[in-house]
Amino acid sequence: MGKEEKDIELEGESCPAQEEKPDYYEQLIRLKAEFDNYRKRTERERSQLVAFGAEQVLLSFLPLYDAMVKAEGEIKKTGHGDAKYLQHGLDIIFKEMKKVFSDNGVIPMESLGKPYNAMEQEVLTMLPCNGEKDGFVVEEVQKGFKVGDRVLRHAKVCVGKAPEESAEKNAEEEIADKKENSAKKK
Repeated sequence: MGKEEKDIELEGESCPAQEEKPDYYEQLIRLKAEFDNYRKRTERERSQLVAFGAEQVLLSFLPLYDAMVKAEGEIKKTGHGDAKYLQHGLDIIFKEMKKVFSDNGVIPMESLGKPYNAMEQEVLTMLPCNGEKDGFVVEEVQKGFKVGDRVLRHAKVCVGKAPEESAEKNAEEEIADKKENSAKKK
């Protein structure tokens, strides 16, 4: 038997490896796609973890920020001559803190005078007000902050509430109206 005869015999026979070849190729393509999805998912999760870690660090700075706001307010109230140096130091620290916040996408939320928003604010108390400020933030106790579109810390606020007329007053007015109407009919 010559070489050509062997080749002809092999070509006529069906080899199991030849039959499974398309299946192996499909499995390879599927595994490659799964691996690409895995790689993308792990990169996304890693970036989310980094962002979460940065948020936690920034969140730890907020009490310091609050203390400095309070200290600055006290210094401005007292107005002592020596306080101007302390005020200058606080101004420098504030400037640096605001820069760190800005560089990391931390944005203070403006609440005062705006309608109450449960997604950004936490109500500490309701304060009596005229009807125009009903449901609006009338006092900001603690500033809220955002990182991008996510709330880092909710603002702590006092919301205005228009005084409600008491049920007794309404009942008295109804009785008085009925008496007037019955007196007019007589």
